[in-house]
Amino acid sequence: MIARNGHDLRNVFRQSRKPVDIVPRLLRLAWRDEAGSALVEGAIIIPVLFTLMFGVYDFSRFFYQQHLVTTGLSDAARYLARTSHACSDDLANRAILEANARRLAATGSIAGGAARVSGWTADMIEIRCSAVENPLGAGGLKTYRGGNLVFVVTAATRFRAASLGFVELLGFRAPAISAFHAERVIGPG
Repeated sequence: MIARNGHDLRNVFRQSRKPVDIVPRLLRLAWRDEAGSALVEGAIIIPVLFTLMFGVYDFSRFFYQQHLVTTGLSDAARYLARTSHACSDDLANRAILEANARRLAATGSIAGGAARVSGWTADMIEIRCSAVENPLGAGGLKTYRGGNLVFVVTAATRFRAASLGFVELLGFRAPAISAFHAERVIGPG
């Protein structure tokens, strides 16, 4: 019986005087034999390459989801900044506008619809309206155009993004998306 590398396996057994010598000789022959080495190398490398490839895909998907969330929050804040009741004391109109802004951020439409990002709902969006003082500066000019108070609308959210599972395969938790967008209220125009 002749191995692929030209060694006669029968000679290994004949040359060996002790049974203990056979095992090291067979190991040396197997180590030198190159038949099947590509299969072994492939079996080692392919799982690592697939994990890296799908991990990159999973992170790319995460960045795309974060972009969609940021775009939605920007749309919501801009929508509220262009309304006349964004920061008013008229709570009924303000609640309707904030609900519309949340739906706009989460779905891309005031009427609602399919979510921009799976798992992200309008209930996860926080809307705040804050007043910023606009005092006169040293030269007699205000910092911002407008009255003594300038209103700023902020849309914010934080949630754990749905992962394809490859991040967890590497032992990490799915990343959390945390974003906000602020706009100065300018009213309709």
